[in-house]
Amino acid sequence: MPQVTRGPTHFPMQYQVLARKWRPQSFHELVGQEHVTRTLVNALKSGRVAHAFLFSGPRGSGKTTTARILAKALNCHAGKPGEPCGQCVACTEIAAGNCMDVLELDAASHGLIDQIREVIDAVNYNPARDRHRIYILDEVHMLSTGAFNALLKTLEEPPPHVIFIMATTEYHKIPATILSRCQQYAFKLISFPLIRTRLEQIARAESIQISTTALEQVVFASGGSMRDAMSAFDQVIAFSGLTVRDEDVILLLGLVEPAVLEDTVRAIATHDAEKTVRIVSNLVEAGQDLQNFWRRLLAHFRNLMVLKAGVADTSILGVPETLIPQLRSQADLFSREDLLRLYDALFKIEGELKYASQVRFQVEMGLIELSQIARMRSLEQLIDDVARLYRGEPAATAPAKPGPSIPQPGGGPAAEPGRYSQQKGMPSTAIVMEKPGPSPVEPPASSEAVFRELDGTNERPRDLLLKIAGSVQKASLEPVLLSLSGAELRGDVVTLDPGTVNEFFRRQIRENLPLVAQAATAVVGHPVRVQLGEEPPQAAADAPSVRTPVSGSSEEGLMQRLQREPVVKSFLDVFPGPIKAEKIDK
Repeated sequence: MPQVTRGPTHFPMQYQVLARKWRPQSFHELVGQEHVTRTLVNALKSGRVAHAFLFSGPRGSGKTTTARILAKALNCHAGKPGEPCGQCVACTEIAAGNCMDVLELDAASHGLIDQIREVIDAVNYNPARDRHRIYILDEVHMLSTGAFNALLKTLEEPPPHVIFIMATTEYHKIPATILSRCQQYAFKLISFPLIRTRLEQIARAESIQISTTALEQVVFASGGSMRDAMSAFDQVIAFSGLTVRDEDVILLLGLVEPAVLEDTVRAIATHDAEKTVRIVSNLVEAGQDLQNFWRRLLAHFRNLMVLKAGVADTSILGVPETLIPQLRSQADLFSREDLLRLYDALFKIEGELKYASQVRFQVEMGLIELSQIARMRSLEQLIDDVARLYRGEPAATAPAKPGPSIPQPGGGPAAEPGRYSQQKGMPSTAIVMEKPGPSPVEPPASSEAVFRELDGTNERPRDLLLKIAGSVQKASLEPVLLSLSGAELRGDVVTLDPGTVNEFFRRQIRENLPLVAQAATAVVGHPVRVQLGEEPPQAAADAPSVRTPVSGSSEEGLMQRLQREPVVKSFLDVFPGPIKAEKIDK
């Protein structure tokens, strides 16, 4: 039987992910941490190397990589101080993670006191080959309290040949006694341009065809972590191959396209509720996570607010530079107050989405609510418009679309041409004003023909009232004063004309007469006394009241008088229906 000869068995080489393959091997290859590398290189060159280091910062910022480079620089056999050669046996073994004199320990799995005591006992042994015995403790905040206490003395006075390098993502969990024994280095998130430049270098070296837009989306998904960016880039390459399409990046990473966010913002700005519902429907059909969409929309409005606030450094937005002009044009669609209200509503709805049984319905209703909030005008704008209308001037801002109205308390001159309505579910500080016609509101006939002398100039009673209302210190008192008909100055007495204002407003003014007098004194220029004119006769408070039915012509007259009362008119607008009139005898 012939003997069968077998050739050598060939196994495919194991693939090495980009995060490991392109891991920095020297200080000058580190990206975005120049403040750390410069200090360490200078310390190595001068020989002022501490016995304990603590590297803290966000994930993927290069803490463990820097610890390995520092270990190579300390134990390198051929390199210059601060510059490991990368070729000697110490450098190659440390890079591969199998050097006997450099021990990497994960505190999450070696954080018990017994395991730390084993490390403490081992520090007394000399290095097997290199100059230093180096311990790299990753995620050191996971050590138990007993382990930290056991490490204190050794960490403060270790043997001359031992160096501790600790890394953590949660600096605040490290005891102060440990912090005081270490040189501390704070790592920071890597800026997006630096991550993009690094990925472009990797793409050229790996012969990967990818557009700038797709690469920016990968960078955006990293959140400032170089390791996360490389992991996402590796995932995209595995999905698309050597030619990466833009739509593949969006689909694979679960991102929300900037065009979708822009359409949503413009639909909110134009109050297009139908378009917002269509956007949600398209996202559901595309298999998008609606909670992720809402988080992206929340971050998008944050960016709009930052640009609206006038921040010049756009790098803090964390978005590609190519999107900045689009964001500026979107921010111009809103005022600062609008953006603040919209962000508050977005933040509130985000918390509700966690417990929503129907996320889609919640997102749809939330977008419709945002489109209604965007049409509201601030209370300051409305007060300014009311003041202009009372002076017979056109409103400074265009009124919003008509909505359900509530008559102005007191039935003042602005109650008919300029009505107010508060939309359901909206913040109480924002109301919508309707203006039925283009003609300005004429001042009341009773005040138009009456002029009084004020500091040598003719002053209309309505204008004098507006000045007093604008000078009053109590903000809630200003709309109450504006509901009056006018104010008249005679000598040192200012008489307020209540007109047809209700008793509630009269009582508010009577209780705050000192504040009104203070404002009137500031307007007139000399001390004055304020009184409320045309006071109705006060009935005895303790007189018993008797309800007797009213009929015939008396009932008709009573109903006509009641219907002229603003409070009754407002009540009838909300609750239309038959009313039985009764006369109250006191």
